[in-house]
Amino acid sequence: MAKSVLISLLLAIFSVHYVAGQACPTGFKLVNSNKCLRVFSNKLKHMEAETDCKYIGGTLVTVKTAIDNRAVSTFAASAGATTVWLGMFCFATGNTTTCYHDDNSGPLSYNSFAAGNPAVAGNGGCVYMQTSGKAAGQWISAPCEVVGMPFICEVPLTNADPTCTHNYNGWCYMASHEMGLATVNTTYVKAQSICQSNGGNMVSFHSKPEIDYVRAIYRNSGIQQIFVGAMAFLPDTFDWSDGSNWDFDYTDPLATSKGNCMIMDLSSRPNNGMWSETNCQFINYFLCKRKAGAAQPASTSKTMVEDEKEKIDAKEENPVNPRFVRTLKDSIKKQTELLDFSNCNTTLLLAPGTFTSFGYPNTRPPITSCFWNIAALGPYRVGIYFTDFSVYNAVYIYDEYGNLISSATGNMRPFQVLGATNVVKITHDSRYDAAYNYHGFTATVLPF
Repeated sequence: MAKSVLISLLLAIFSVHYVAGQACPTGFKLVNSNKCLRVFSNKLKHMEAETDCKYIGGTLVTVKTAIDNRAVSTFAASAGATTVWLGMFCFATGNTTTCYHDDNSGPLSYNSFAAGNPAVAGNGGCVYMQTSGKAAGQWISAPCEVVGMPFICEVPLTNADPTCTHNYNGWCYMASHEMGLATVNTTYVKAQSICQSNGGNMVSFHSKPEIDYVRAIYRNSGIQQIFVGAMAFLPDTFDWSDGSNWDFDYTDPLATSKGNCMIMDLSSRPNNGMWSETNCQFINYFLCKRKAGAAQPASTSKTMVEDEKEKIDAKEENPVNPRFVRTLKDSIKKQTELLDFSNCNTTLLLAPGTFTSFGYPNTRPPITSCFWNIAALGPYRVGIYFTDFSVYNAVYIYDEYGNLISSATGNMRPFQVLGATNVVKITHDSRYDAAYNYHGFTATVLPF
């Protein structure tokens, strides 16, 4: 990606264009009164284009009505683009019910596919729009990682707020290192107090694009982690301090630290952004979040008292994050064996989710040959986190082109496998597991 394009993408994070109470980032245009769009004329492959949009908390443009389809086609053509990538992916030829929007809103309810499309078998699962000639507005299948073409990024509308530097989807984000504070990192309770004094609360998260937007705020800052606005009310069970619903979870399945607060990883690893438990009295940078627009009073948050004698040492390590453990008892009687939750031979398992070997965690797994087709939507790849692993025959993991990317066998400590694209296939034959006292595996799937 050209350096100038990356700079323009990042600048979009830090400024907002205001239109009659609604706002789009600078460089984006309000289209049909409901979309903030920007055409990028550099020709990128589909995953590259999706990644660029992800940098600013957006996706490739989604089209859900005929009116939007005409508007997007006209918008792209006016910028000189004769074809543009669309924010969708299809998993089967000739079946639009297997086509999903990048914004995680589900399968298509409207389509403008040209005759013979989607043609996944011949061309691939990605989709582009023709914007010129008789085929203008029609959608066509194309190989994701072969063809480069222009693209349109879409970000959410927000509320106009000239006082807000980081304005996204109706919220203003205030990073502690940018607030002019005497102390930019502190304990959780003190950080929450600072956020409330600025009309907000510690940040809560409700989608993967929101995480991507926050990651962009800290890009090149050198900051490795921040507090997030979550606090435990039961062991390993958290609530957001701003009172919002816990409707999205990006906890690291392999994290071993313990505590009553949470931090977000901002390191350089490819699947950063995940959360893990920490001691509330540790010192960390933090991020405040308030409603964009007129100054808003902070929502009433739960009373929080720092417990100087936390029962769980933050440095104590367990084999795996207890939120993702299914206990395997030393002896489970046959009549109490659990029902199957394996998703064995699943046509399509979309991230986030879980899957297990057939019969897990039974002490004598049944003889079964299983496969799993796993996919992540939008600009994301598939991350697989094995939290318990005990098999005789190997578990094989292939990319979408059939190349082997991982082969694991035996009794293994928790580990991760990161896919190269948004689709992986996994196979396992359990015929010898019970005979040699292996009990199977369980895994969590997350997009990254």
